[in-house]
Amino acid sequence: MTSRLIAQLKQRFASEVLWHFVGRTRSDSGRYEDLLSILRQGLQLGKGKEEFRFYCKRTKKWRSLEGYPAVCLADIPLKDLHIHAERYGEYAIGFHKESVIRYGFNPVLYANQHSGVFHDFIFLRDRLEDRLRKLSVEAATDLQKLLLLLGTVTKAGNLQANPVADIDWDKAQVNNFYYEREWRHVLPWPFQASDVAMVILPDRRITDFLRDRKSSGLKIDERTPVLPYSMIYRL
Repeated sequence: MTSRLIAQLKQRFASEVLWHFVGRTRSDSGRYEDLLSILRQGLQLGKGKEEFRFYCKRTKKWRSLEGYPAVCLADIPLKDLHIHAERYGEYAIGFHKESVIRYGFNPVLYANQHSGVFHDFIFLRDRLEDRLRKLSVEAATDLQKLLLLLGTVTKAGNLQANPVADIDWDKAQVNNFYYEREWRHVLPWPFQASDVAMVILPDRRITDFLRDRKSSGLKIDERTPVLPYSMIYRL
């Protein structure tokens, strides 16, 4: 562990802590309650299916590939976390990477939607889909599961753009998600207190959280660091 931490002093492109940001579209009080809920019950699957959109050169149309609902984390060093926080807000839970790997999370594959290799893959996928659907119901079902897995572990976007804190860009899949270094799992995670590395909150919520941590049955050790959001910019 010590040698891995020393290595991060030389480079920052990966972190020993993976982050889950909370309640992006919720009110401040809603985000705080969501944070407490996660620390009581664990990480739950997203409400909707994962999806990425891409422009198909062959058909000259935008297409979508759906995936399973997932639990999402971001592999971002603390000193660079403000880029992610500007998009997703000031409430976050950090988890030890060893715990994340042990539970079975997997890094997302980021696809350059303008890549010839990517479009060759989509073309062959379409041909395979047409053939398997003609074979049997069982083959078609297995194919659908395969495509859902592909849609879960793959993410597309504009890899040339700077990340923008704009929900509409995210929904249209034209933001640059590569900066997120996302990891996903298709099962909920009933993590333990020992899995939690750190919690980040707005400065105004620190006192509330230190109080609630003692009385709300949260999955967090009293020695686990609680960091004011403003500190991210001071590191």
